[in-house]
Amino acid sequence: MSEISVNSNTLVDTQTFTFRFKKDRLGNKRQTVELKLPVPSVEGIVEILKAGGKQLELLQDAIYATVKSVASDIVGNDEKINQENFPVASLYWEAIANMPKAERATISAEQWEAFVTDYSNVMPSVAGKTPEQVGLACQIYVKKFVQIKTNKPLLKKLQEQLALYMETPNAEQFQDVLELLLRRLDTYLSAEEPLILAENL
Repeated sequence: MSEISVNSNTLVDTQTFTFRFKKDRLGNKRQTVELKLPVPSVEGIVEILKAGGKQLELLQDAIYATVKSVASDIVGNDEKINQENFPVASLYWEAIANMPKAERATISAEQWEAFVTDYSNVMPSVAGKTPEQVGLACQIYVKKFVQIKTNKPLLKKLQEQLALYMETPNAEQFQDVLELLLRRLDTYLSAEEPLILAENL
């Protein structure tokens, strides 16, 4: 797409992007930056499809990243998953589009790492936990609770810890991560208790 004024370009829409920053080692924090920036409009996407080449490759890369993110979540939640039993229908574009936004968000490894670093730095003092306890909690967060998804007392405990973290200065930078974790907690906590098969034998 050619470089022309955003206001007169029907190939792009203007959307608001918010950039937040952590405190540095001296306790200084850069002010939040909010910018209105161009993203491809529906007409722009049609033109990308027509143009092909590098523009189309970039669009396909974005689609690939979204599909991989959803697939990774499915694989991470089921140790027995394989090619034969994978729920392929879950990766159809319509199915992904109808998922809650937090469930299909592509959260980069760098973003997870930054969240873990900040959580590890603040939670020992905020929650009175040892670094070892905080580190264990972070391991569970990164795995999105799959290790403890039926352990409701522990899930509730971590839910309380996240609520404390959300009151800390840098938490607003990790809204995508926190929204994903809290939604996953709600799902596991609202799930019915597993049947104890021995009682029915």
